[in-house]
Amino acid sequence: MALTLDKLTNDERFNGDNVLQFLLYLPLGLVLTALRIALALVLWIASIILPNKSAVRQLLSTLACWTFGVYVKVKGSRDPRCSVLVANYVSCLDSLAAAHTLGTISLRKWKVPPFFASTLGIKNAAQFVRKEHFTENPSKPVLLQPEGGPTNGTGMLKFTDWSFPIGNRVQPVAITVERPFTKVTVHRASDKADVFPWWDALWFLWTPCSVYTLRALPALERCDDSDQAFAERVRRALADALQVPLTEFSWEELCRGPRVRRRAAAQAEMLRRARHVKEVLPLVPLKDIVRELEKTRSVDVTITNFLEGLVPYRPEAESVSDPQPSTSQAPPKYVTPAPTGTFPKSAKERQMSFQERKAQMIAEARQRYIEKHGLKITC
Repeated sequence: MALTLDKLTNDERFNGDNVLQFLLYLPLGLVLTALRIALALVLWIASIILPNKSAVRQLLSTLACWTFGVYVKVKGSRDPRCSVLVANYVSCLDSLAAAHTLGTISLRKWKVPPFFASTLGIKNAAQFVRKEHFTENPSKPVLLQPEGGPTNGTGMLKFTDWSFPIGNRVQPVAITVERPFTKVTVHRASDKADVFPWWDALWFLWTPCSVYTLRALPALERCDDSDQAFAERVRRALADALQVPLTEFSWEELCRGPRVRRRAAAQAEMLRRARHVKEVLPLVPLKDIVRELEKTRSVDVTITNFLEGLVPYRPEAESVSDPQPSTSQAPPKYVTPAPTGTFPKSAKERQMSFQERKAQMIAEARQRYIEKHGLKITC
């Protein structure tokens, strides 16, 4: 079965585990969130006061892991000859897990506060003019995630977002993450590559822990490969390590997918409501109904507005496909009592007036039905 775009994303936050366990943990999760927010304030103050040294950065990284409940396990070892590490994209805190254990720097286009970016091991890619600096200093390797955005780990996206030139020697790093109750990343219609997903980060504060596993794979040599062929070799090595298929989808297509699906569902629902209004008010143009529904979001209110004359419209002509009654036929026999135009004084007269109006409405409805369906009434 082919892997589709909707299979690569999580649209729901909860993963369907035991509901009772989730409800029991909920109060503890709220308390844990409050404590971690307090710890985040301490982390913020410490990042401002303490000097920018390697030991201090390691301390801040540890505090950040405690704050977000991130626990990292490393399998394999980093190749000291590689200044570029390439990994799959799992969550917004991949950079923190890699910086804490592998000492990497992640290049991002996110617009986040400097202290927050520094704590998570993030550098803005636009800040670097001489990217060869990292080739000259392999002790601070660069972590690249050329998929461009996170998936749920069921497939490997195309490598399209190369914010750094590929060297001749690259080490792949396969990243997986597990945690109870909730999904790590949820895609929304507002997802953008240059905006930090704060909502996903807040759920790290509530979750008891998020366990990252970083598997350092053997380094790959370029040989005579072109950039595209070398990147495809790295992508295949990561897919084999994660045991997931390669896809031909890009992050732009994946990010656009939920928006397109939601927009199509909204349009279908709007059309369904408009047709319901059209059945009640057949002379009102469909485009006017849709325009009013977009304002009211209610079928009943829309019908009321048209009936009370609050919304002007040009009545549509009757359908030419409806059969017309023959002019040679005798006119149908029906009774249309004329209204008196005055309010009767006695109850008996009011009752008679009501019966007359009722008979008039029934006769008019009967006449419209006969003319619409071209019925032949002989009596």
